[in-house]
Amino acid sequence: MDKKLVCPCGLTCYDCMFYKKDIYETAAKLKQLLVDSKLDVFLTLCSNEKTIDAMRAHLESDNAAAHSKLSDRLGLFKDMPAFMKVLDGISNIQCKTTCREAGGCSTGGETAKCKALKCLESKKYDGCWQCGEFEDCEKLQFLRMSYGHVINENLNIIKEKGAEEVPSRGTQYYAWQRKLS
Repeated sequence: MDKKLVCPCGLTCYDCMFYKKDIYETAAKLKQLLVDSKLDVFLTLCSNEKTIDAMRAHLESDNAAAHSKLSDRLGLFKDMPAFMKVLDGISNIQCKTTCREAGGCSTGGETAKCKALKCLESKKYDGCWQCGEFEDCEKLQFLRMSYGHVINENLNIIKEKGAEEVPSRGTQYYAWQRKLS
């Protein structure tokens, strides 16, 4: 793996959901398509109960099941403004640079120095693998909650073989992903 994609704490940008640009670019593109076509406005208008009633009358639908289905399908779009905000939210949490490039973690769309990075700077280390206490370090506790054994495994690989040898974990990166398998 490219060294710039391996964080000093043992995380890998390559597997991180915040770093996978396709997700965020797709959300931004979807929002732009909805806005450009005015589909967001149209669907919001269609979700109004008076509009649904008028559409039902226009279609001359007396069928109760069809009435319910139309209400269910169009009624969902009353939340369209919230959905558009969710698309913005997804776009805004993208991590666009690596920890090594930015000098801190950009998870959530803002760059900040985590506890581990501050500790490393104070000790003048390049990464946690250089510290004899990394296996039980409390500064990595949050990461262990999220990633489980991956943190110590990655740090041990870096310590023994170098950052280039850290493997991609794919869909088994986060602890919750492994629980779903």
